Amino acid sequence: MIDEQKMGSASLGKLFLKFTFPATIGMVVAGIQGIISGFFVGNTVGSQGLAATTLAFPAIVAMFAIAHMIGVGTSSLMALALGRSDRQEALKLIHNAFPLLLLAGIGFTAFGMAFSGSYLRLLGASGPVFDMANTYLRIIFAGSIFTLLSLALDPLTRNDGKPRLAMICLTGAILINIGLDYLFVMRMGMGVTGAAISMVIAFAFSGILLSIYFFSRWAGLRLNPRSLFLKPKIIFWIMKAGLPSFAMQFSTFFLLFANNYMLLKYGSELAVTGYGIIGYVFSTFSFIYEGIALGTQPIIGFNYGARYYSRVAKTLQIAIISCLGTGVVGFLIISIFPEQIIRIFNHDSSELLAITLNGMGLFMFTPLPRGRLC
Repeated sequence: MIDEQKMGSASLGKLFLKFTFPATIGMVVAGIQGIISGFFVGNTVGSQGLAATTLAFPAIVAMFAIAHMIGVGTSSLMALALGRSDRQEALKLIHNAFPLLLLAGIGFTAFGMAFSGSYLRLLGASGPVFDMANTYLRIIFAGSIFTLLSLALDPLTRNDGKPRLAMICLTGAILINIGLDYLFVMRMGMGVTGAAISMVIAFAFSGILLSIYFFSRWAGLRLNPRSLFLKPKIIFWIMKAGLPSFAMQFSTFFLLFANNYMLLKYGSELAVTGYGIIGYVFSTFSFIYEGIALGTQPIIGFNYGARYYSRVAKTLQIAIISCLGTGVVGFLIISIFPEQIIRIFNHDSSELLAITLNGMGLFMFTPLPRGRLC
């Protein structure tokens, strides 16, 4: 569990590195699961496969939004409770969050399996791209519960004083995803089906390990199976605290959905593919910002709960500077190496390269304002 003395008195720079570095690595690792699929699919199946994963991605972002609402909402309230030295309140929160995640996972699976085809038809998908995207989505939705557990338990593990464990679990997941993608997609020729199965197995690895941790004797806030329950009042608190994170992620879902719809309606499948590549590139920096935000959350929550407001302000200052620095670096990398970055996902189509370069020029300044808003 969080060391109360260190959280309230240790160097903020050291605390920032201790919590933010693993959180950032974890978020980047979790977030680039889809990028890994894009790399293997784009270089094996081609532009239609990459278009299919791009059309499926907004629905996956909606799943991420639910996971962040529960995970960030619970972890924020946990940090405040621990800052007030109220361990029982923290235990109540996590005992409500875990069954809520299981319930949300079951609901997402049922909803996604029933309406994945309708979602893609609403976008205007058809032909082989529709078939591949529908197959990809149905497999991802079948494993919703693992994705939700992996993403939501990650911040809870950091708040329990184990940021390295959270990072190790998610890093292990990405290694599994890379290995299975290579096996299923490149060696066995399973296409988007193999990419989707690889992602589900990777999230299952981290989600199951983090679940086992919270039921083990090593957890500071240990789950008791007999105490797992859903209290409406506590669920409301969790969802209210996590609403800003949910709103940010869900607004991204609407943005991606609208852009994919317009590109299919007034452009082409190739334009969707180019947009997907651009999204993969720029989302990497979003994951870094998210990691910085999640890493600082235990520090800010604990010190706010303990009424150490000057430490809260200093932590925010460090986080803002870190995000702005990341934005500047991202802008420079994309400005200098745009063509090389695009060719990572597809090196055969000159038409796709031209479309993507044009779009990337329009998105060039995206990392800078997002860095200031972190």
